[in-house]
Amino acid sequence: MRVIAAVAMLGCTPSPASWDGPILSEPRTQLTVEQLQGGQVPPLLDMSFLARPVWALGEPASFEGALAVGGSALEMDFPRTRDRYAGEGRFPALTIELLSHDGQLLPVRRGVLDTSQGDSLWDVIVGTGAVWREAGDEAWSRASFPLALVDRAFNQVRNCVATFVYQVDAVSPVYLQCSQETADLADEQLGNIQALVEATYAAADVPDAVAVIDEHARTTTMRLPTRPLHEWDVDGEVADTFEASLWTNASTSIGAVYADGTLHVHAPMTRHGPYPYPSEMRHGVYSVTKSLAGALSMFYFAERYGEDLFDARITEYVPAFADLPEWQGVTFSHALNMATGTHGGEEGHLLYEPLVLADTAEQAIRNIAALGDSSAAPGERFSYATTHPFVLSYALQRYVEAQEESGVRYWDLVRDNVLAPIGAEGMALLWTREEDQSERIPLLGFGARPTVDEAAKVALLLSNEGRHEGETLLHAGKIREALGRSSWDGFEIDRNTRYRHSFWSRSVRVGGCRVEASTMQGYGGNHVALLDSGVIVLRFMDEFDEDIEGLIRRVERVVSSCKGR
Repeated sequence: MRVIAAVAMLGCTPSPASWDGPILSEPRTQLTVEQLQGGQVPPLLDMSFLARPVWALGEPASFEGALAVGGSALEMDFPRTRDRYAGEGRFPALTIELLSHDGQLLPVRRGVLDTSQGDSLWDVIVGTGAVWREAGDEAWSRASFPLALVDRAFNQVRNCVATFVYQVDAVSPVYLQCSQETADLADEQLGNIQALVEATYAAADVPDAVAVIDEHARTTTMRLPTRPLHEWDVDGEVADTFEASLWTNASTSIGAVYADGTLHVHAPMTRHGPYPYPSEMRHGVYSVTKSLAGALSMFYFAERYGEDLFDARITEYVPAFADLPEWQGVTFSHALNMATGTHGGEEGHLLYEPLVLADTAEQAIRNIAALGDSSAAPGERFSYATTHPFVLSYALQRYVEAQEESGVRYWDLVRDNVLAPIGAEGMALLWTREEDQSERIPLLGFGARPTVDEAAKVALLLSNEGRHEGETLLHAGKIREALGRSSWDGFEIDRNTRYRHSFWSRSVRVGGCRVEASTMQGYGGNHVALLDSGVIVLRFMDEFDEDIEGLIRRVERVVSSCKGR
């Protein structure tokens, strides 16, 4: 695996940057009009070449219509020893509707663009980009936009930027470069991607253009106030943690601290300089999903239907488990806390084969039903098992349909009644893969792909015990249990760690006192920590810096939870 690290570290050395991303200050030497039209993939570039430069000109040509990009091969410097998965080396064929407005390039459709009917492993999420003109490009205008490649089997997210030149009725090939990701290091997924993709442009009026522009303005206005981290972390101790190099020269995708009403963000780095569109960057956070989506759903429905939801029996809502002795007495709470007393842990292939390889929810449930019993009784002992939040997702869907009506999807209710009010409704999840999309359900144990703003907003809502602008969105009592603010101890992991409703509770010694930190935790070193001081710490990465306690101590030296004790 050190071979991967050496290859990945090639390229530009990241330099300090503001939250606004890189700015090309020198004359353009790469991605000229001639190079884009020439059909040759350039060497891996500093990301500033894919962004609007400081010397950009105004008044670009209007861009409104459909950008069709053809499926093509991706140039990848990974994996090094395993074979590529089917479609891993293909960029999907798809059409992206875009609209330029006031120097920005807006996607008409937000969320995941499903390309599963094609030959690529990747679905796509498009974010807001930019349009501009440059001296020397003559009649051509320029555009770039953030594009995330997300696989539809696991939690991999590759943060890319796409750029091209265009005229009123013509467009160049699109250059794509991906120099940062949240992926699986053990599966040799760390590395760079680039491609020059053939494209066509069909200019056409977007029927709901005004609505697209208004929605963009609304979501932008609802973002948390954001400032560079160094304004809060004056001594740079927290920044040093985010800048640590482990396997590559950009181990952390993004790090941030929420304090005093502001999200203080350390400029997100790639292996080729700062990422140009930091607020649009997506992060595959793996098991942080258990808290960010799983606990959030349970807290919402406990408020909507009553806290007896936590005591509902899994067997009443999962027919395939109805006659299985090992699942008798297992509750929704046991599944959320991974204390079901059944098999389904992470060892071997007990996650990959029954859940990741299953194409439908029903197939996954049948696979999990075959895993069998363990020696513990329901609720007796915590045993990490990502299959169990999926069982909860399946059961929760049927519980909600029993309360509402058939066809109502529980995540739609969470999105509309929790995420939308706080401005986080764009948070993408990984779903099962039924052909009929209306039958799909979230995997819930992993698969969330939030922006840092979305993750911070959910964490803030939980820190505030479900209150947002004077309205109660979530069950406060259950949140207090999760965050160690009640008499419920949860499940003991070791002397300093407990597990409560998908949150890890850690006792961290800071100077002369102990700080209780409630953390969301995901594979690869993804963490969201809620501290007693009200500070929230976010770090998204995939290179296994698991020292969250060291990071918490550094944050505590800036704002202490121990003051007055």
